Amino acid sequence: MRAVVLLIAVATAVSSVAAQSPDKAFDAVSIKRNRTVEGASDTNTTPGRLSLVNVTMLSVVLRAFGVLGPQIAGAPDWLTSERYDILAVTGDGTALTDESRRAYLQNLLAERCGFSFHRETREIRVYSLVPLTNGLKVVAHAGPGEYSMRVQPTDDGRRRLQSTRGNLPRLAEILTGQLGELVIDRTGLSGEYDFTLEWVPNPNEGVAGASLFTAVVEQLGLKLESGKRTMDVIAIDRIARPTED
Repeated sequence: MRAVVLLIAVATAVSSVAAQSPDKAFDAVSIKRNRTVEGASDTNTTPGRLSLVNVTMLSVVLRAFGVLGPQIAGAPDWLTSERYDILAVTGDGTALTDESRRAYLQNLLAERCGFSFHRETREIRVYSLVPLTNGLKVVAHAGPGEYSMRVQPTDDGRRRLQSTRGNLPRLAEILTGQLGELVIDRTGLSGEYDFTLEWVPNPNEGVAGASLFTAVVEQLGLKLESGKRTMDVIAIDRIARPTED
């Protein structure tokens, strides 16, 4: 038993080193502080090239490890408040997927932010996204149309998510960002859906409309069930503001 515990401890201790693959470093990287803080963030990936516009460095950490916000511990305030424009190239025509770019981004964080971390498991509150027994209200997509899932504010103080060819795992990620709590897709549905979700972010401010929890039930035919689960967490030991160029 002691040997097993020792092996686990060693594996945890070296995870921050093993995660960075020397052969998966960007050939060139430009990072500039975006001080306008206007407009939505934008991600553009082409073969051998990654462009991140108006993003927080927390979002870079999330992409680098394929986790969601509640699975990050020890993040300083600037990680979520300051925004940056990042342009990175691999030096070849390799297509970057969400999974393959993780090692590149981990190296970027290590080289430009002095990033170090360790892995932990913690019990955290989670919400499970599940369908109601009386059926979904989202509509299966049919015909042409480009994928789009974006949250935008309305003129009267509400928020609206308009989905075209959207999917429920991505909805769970969006709900995680809105709630600040981890949402896990437990619907078992893998299709593409068209729907509109509209809610009041802070019902106490007197804006008419449903809370996010109520809107998910009434408008989508889904619900958020609260519970606790033991999850993997990326615990930040050190991160500095990126060196700019």
